Amino acid sequence: MGKWHKRALRAAAVIGVIALAGWLWLKPATAPEKLIFTGGPIVTMNPLQPTAEALYVNDGRIAGVGTLAAMRAVAEGSGGADEVDMNGASLMPGLIEPHSHPIAAAQFAATIDASGFAHKNRAEVMQTLREGVTDSTRDWVLAFGWDPVMIDDLEPPTLAELDALSPDKPLLILTQMMHDAYANSAAMEAAGIVGDVANPPAGEFVRDENGLLTGTVREVGAIGVLFSAMPPPPAGANDLLLSLFFADYAKAGYTTVATMGPVGNDADPISLLKRRAGNPHSPVQTIIYGLPHQITASQTPEANAATAPVVGVKFWMDGSPYAGGAAVADPYETTPLTTERLHLKPGHRGAVMIPVADYEAQFADYHARGFQIATHVQGEMAVERVLDVAERVLAANPRADHRHRLEHNALITAEQLARAHALDITTSFFIDHVRFYGDKLPALFGQERTERYMPIGTALRAGHRVTVHSDTPATPIGPLSSLVTMLARQPNSGGPVVGAGETLSREQALRALTINGARQLGLESERGSLEVGKQADLVMLSSNLVTVPVNEIENTVVLGTWINGQPVDTRKATLTNAGLLWDIVVGMIF
Repeated sequence: MGKWHKRALRAAAVIGVIALAGWLWLKPATAPEKLIFTGGPIVTMNPLQPTAEALYVNDGRIAGVGTLAAMRAVAEGSGGADEVDMNGASLMPGLIEPHSHPIAAAQFAATIDASGFAHKNRAEVMQTLREGVTDSTRDWVLAFGWDPVMIDDLEPPTLAELDALSPDKPLLILTQMMHDAYANSAAMEAAGIVGDVANPPAGEFVRDENGLLTGTVREVGAIGVLFSAMPPPPAGANDLLLSLFFADYAKAGYTTVATMGPVGNDADPISLLKRRAGNPHSPVQTIIYGLPHQITASQTPEANAATAPVVGVKFWMDGSPYAGGAAVADPYETTPLTTERLHLKPGHRGAVMIPVADYEAQFADYHARGFQIATHVQGEMAVERVLDVAERVLAANPRADHRHRLEHNALITAEQLARAHALDITTSFFIDHVRFYGDKLPALFGQERTERYMPIGTALRAGHRVTVHSDTPATPIGPLSSLVTMLARQPNSGGPVVGAGETLSREQALRALTINGARQLGLESERGSLEVGKQADLVMLSSNLVTVPVNEIENTVVLGTWINGQPVDTRKATLTNAGLLWDIVVGMIF
């Protein structure tokens, strides 16, 4: 018997002992079906009843909102209820994340961290990569988070550097915004990226002036070629990683997360999401926007009452502003950042990624079948293409309440926002750009465009019910930091406020995290506010986000979340996770 078999058997024995002896410890807590929450401010996000003294839950639904005396009287009529004393904590609707990538985030969390959140300069990043390659026991080495905008001296790695880091084993480094990657020779050969290989749709294998591959791989189409060549993880590993990562959303206060274009190293990511979200003890609920190749020609949207329903389709119309990928109306600025670190030529504008005829045909098809269509747009040219196509398709085939979406919206203009609202196209803003990259925006786009970057205030004035997202793993899960950014628009660097005219009020910002997200996902009748008849999806917080000073918001602690009236278990050591680990070990043995 080999060493790895022995290790696997030992692990299985340990797991068996834990599962048997620790049953009561691992078993998730359950709540009575009838509960009254009281003893702290209850923020409903219902403008007709903004606050309440007590909330009554019966069989997973909100059965009453009002005074404690009134809720006790209502409960008494059905046999009474247990009371939860919040001891001064605050209760709100569970937060809603309308755009995230949980499978990729779960997998990248187990890779080498090359990010600007963990490193100050290129030397530190390269040292981390050297150590990570040396320590790796995997067939491929994957690193995530390379960020030449956040780290000032982070020149792209040359192919020679990549091959020196990992001479024989495939090495793939993905940038923080996931629109560029760097691959060594072994990785490119394994993926068939050799010689005069053609660029794939919506992607580029970058070459030097002599036509030779440089190791830089640009945009999702080309990066997907590399991921498709990676060996699959052990059976069950992705289930465990995703289960663990779902708990991270819950720890941040989310109860619903939209998976926007399931990406990552899994043969069937939609089935993976359905398995994990379908577990009765899943820490979060998810709504899925599939990629075009993940939706069959005869498929129609699933009802939102289903587990992890596929309700929409996701497209990328342009790329990342921090790799030169935003399709902008006016060129990027000519600065040391753009020319020396991003290696953009003067006059660079980026480009739209989908030919107009192809996009229009797909838009018309998915629209006719009833799907929501969500499209990644950063620059004005990308926005314009989506609006032009949407206008033609909607004129030819009107569909009430379609709720098609524009994602990110870095440089969308006031005129485009008005046009989108007239077409009933919703907007979700990647507001964390302001927080993490606000100090670099003038070097990329100049001062005038910086002042209107992520124009969420302009969107509200145009009539949009805006949402915000963290696009995890592009930025860390952090609804409280997003809340602060909506209110203050202050970069982490401490530099000037970015677009003071785009700040939101406290109520507007909280709606973006709750009821507006529910509406964008088609869930406003079920989630997003504390109203009678809705699911009892709740988050308890140490502070009242309506009144706590802005500079103290991020000190607020998430004390717990509830889904359908039941407490969410965010521990790593749960019966679900122990069972998944057992399955992995058994699969390795047999």
